[in-house]
Amino acid sequence: MTGSGLGRFLAGFALGTAVMVLAAIGALVAVGHWLRVSDEPERADAIVAISGDTGPRVRAAVDLWRRGYAEIIVFAGGALDPSSPSSGEIMKRQAITFGVPDSAILVEEVSTTTDENAQRVAALMREAKLDSAILVTSAFHQRRASLHFGREFEASGLTFRNHPADDPSWDPTLWWTRQSSRTITFVELAKIAIEAADGRFSRPPPEGLAGP
Repeated sequence: MTGSGLGRFLAGFALGTAVMVLAAIGALVAVGHWLRVSDEPERADAIVAISGDTGPRVRAAVDLWRRGYAEIIVFAGGALDPSSPSSGEIMKRQAITFGVPDSAILVEEVSTTTDENAQRVAALMREAKLDSAILVTSAFHQRRASLHFGREFEASGLTFRNHPADDPSWDPTLWWTRQSSRTITFVELAKIAIEAADGRFSRPPPEGLAGP
């Protein structure tokens, strides 16, 4: 191979490698933004924040409440330790310290999974005659939560919009650059795959929790 031929080969190889690297990065970024599903907020009957990474979720819910998007906040989540307060109650206490009155808060204290969050919140909203919600959870969790809530709310004649609670610990664009964020992302993707294969995003709600 002549010098000019080798140069063209190396240039082509470098270009091909760069294209593949950029495509891989683009795919990783797309995954993060797919998980972080978000809708333009609109006024609703309630803001629903589910348990997990409670700090950012409470702050996001309270911010929406302060901006007048809903008069009621629903905090959902049971206690993994029976001797401790429920996650929903802990979130309520945090919101009260931020200035939200007790009268503006409803608490669901039974659910311990995203699936149960959706079931119990739908039942609570029907009972309270609330028809629409803004769903708040961590950005990486928003897609899976929206799939569960979509199933339950559709069956109950309810509607919701997504509002991810962003947190510096997980960036939808740069998640792949940090080990902790990679772990969170891969676990979440695995849960979505397993729950989709199990039909959990499309099955009818359990008896007693179905809508009218």
